[in-house]
Amino acid sequence: MKRINTTHFAILGLLRIKPMSAYELVKFSKESIGLFWNESYGHIHKSIKQLEAEGSVSVVEEAETGRRKIVYGITGQGCDQLDAWLAQKPEESVMRNELLMKIFVSEERHIPQLVAFLEEELEASRQYAAILAGIKGSVPGGESKQAQLWLLTLDYGERYLRMTIEWCQHALETLNQPHRGRTND
Repeated sequence: MKRINTTHFAILGLLRIKPMSAYELVKFSKESIGLFWNESYGHIHKSIKQLEAEGSVSVVEEAETGRRKIVYGITGQGCDQLDAWLAQKPEESVMRNELLMKIFVSEERHIPQLVAFLEEELEASRQYAAILAGIKGSVPGGESKQAQLWLLTLDYGERYLRMTIEWCQHALETLNQPHRGRTND
C-alpha cells in the first residue's frame, strides 16, 4: 500500500495556524515540531507548489523587500483535505535512527568513534531540551484546547529528550567500562 504524502498535511496544518512563506514554514517547524517532524526547505517548497497547483493553498501576500517574499495561506479546499486526513487513523510510524544502526552493526574497534557520537547526541539533546523549555514558556497560557494540544506535543518532546539523555549516559557508562571477561563461576 502506497504511503500518503503527509508533508502536504503538515504544511496545511501549519498554514491553518497562520499564513507563512516557505522559509517561515521551515523555521516555524524547526522551532515547534522539529523533534518529531523535519523537512528540508527544498521539500517544503516543492510541496507548497504542488498544493498551490491543486488549489489547497494560495498566495495571500507577495512583497518586494529586497527579496521577493511570497506568503501562503490555506484555502477552504485545503482545510477540507486537512480535516479528512485528521479523521484518518495514523499510519504506522517509521523509526530511522542512524546512531542506533551504527551501534548495532559496529565492532569493538569502533567504540571510540561511537563514544564520540554518543557524546554529541547527549549534548545536542541537552541543548534541544533547553530550547523546548523556552518554547514552553512562550505557549499562550490559559485553558484553551489549542494550548493543551501544543503542550501535549511539547510534553512528548520533553519526555523523549529525557529518555535520550538517560540512554546516552547509560550507553557511555557501558562503553567506557574496562572490558571484563566472562567468568564461569
